[in-house]
Amino acid sequence: MLGNTVRGKIVKTENRREITLKRNFLTRNYLLSLDKDLCNGCGLCAEICPKEAIKVTPAKITEDRLAKKPTIDFDVNSCNLCGECAVLCPLNALRMEIDGKEVSTLVKNEAFPVLLKEITVATEKCDSICNLRCQEECPTEAIKVSTKKSENGKTVITDVQIMEDSCFYCKRCQSACPLDAIDVKKPFQGTIELNSDLCPSGCTVCVDICPTHAIKLEKGRLGVYPEFCIFCSACQKVCPKEAVKVNRNWIFHSDVKAAAWLTALKKLTSIETLTKELMIKSGQRRTSSVRNRKRTIPLKPKQQKDNRVTEFLEILSKYKR
Repeated sequence: MLGNTVRGKIVKTENRREITLKRNFLTRNYLLSLDKDLCNGCGLCAEICPKEAIKVTPAKITEDRLAKKPTIDFDVNSCNLCGECAVLCPLNALRMEIDGKEVSTLVKNEAFPVLLKEITVATEKCDSICNLRCQEECPTEAIKVSTKKSENGKTVITDVQIMEDSCFYCKRCQSACPLDAIDVKKPFQGTIELNSDLCPSGCTVCVDICPTHAIKLEKGRLGVYPEFCIFCSACQKVCPKEAVKVNRNWIFHSDVKAAAWLTALKKLTSIETLTKELMIKSGQRRTSSVRNRKRTIPLKPKQQKDNRVTEFLEILSKYKR
């Protein structure tokens, strides 16, 4: 155990399976926890941490195989338990709780969005002829299919449960279902590219670290399946030859106005994505303003770019990642 038990101070504990950071006050208790088994050390949390309180230890590679995945750790002297890392973790390895309820401080204060992700199952379409492919394909065993035998001896699917805490929203179940009964909406959108000409013969480090099997070794060659990628970028970071390139070009999220999110968005995606989001928001403000007017005002010949957008982009362009 590290830290101390003084009220208001962060106390850090660690064991083989998890790391926890706790801060207790008279009226409120905070808890940030990391599930080491779920975490693949992608480092996305470290990228966006506003306090640079998360450090990543590089992976260990032996004979072109992943001997040890990257690991993350927390600096209790820098962390303020804001919860940004928990909101954005693509593997659900981080959890932020306030008074025992899973919630981020920033989300609670409407300074940070909730990622829009969803998985739905039309159980009326389910039939045992599928051989429970969704359950078999899930890389985290997040799908549990309940069955029973009917009077004529046929196997009948009675229920399909999704453990959302374990779901990566990778779409493997949706792709595997032959009856189109599953629909998955990913929170991240992007691209993944692999230059196999750079890959050392027999190297499978990217395959070893991918949590959704979006990169596979098939007939001696590496194959990429972008539809299953969750854009954690762990493969890119462990590749010894920089043969993998992952880009996030959009994040689906609830509406939020605070600058904290815009700063994080630039780190996670690109200045182009940030510009697009700012222009969309600017357009929404103009539309709302027009709707709220009580009198008709002649339209200007040409819409002018919102100066606030330009000023904000100039500030962020100087921000060091």
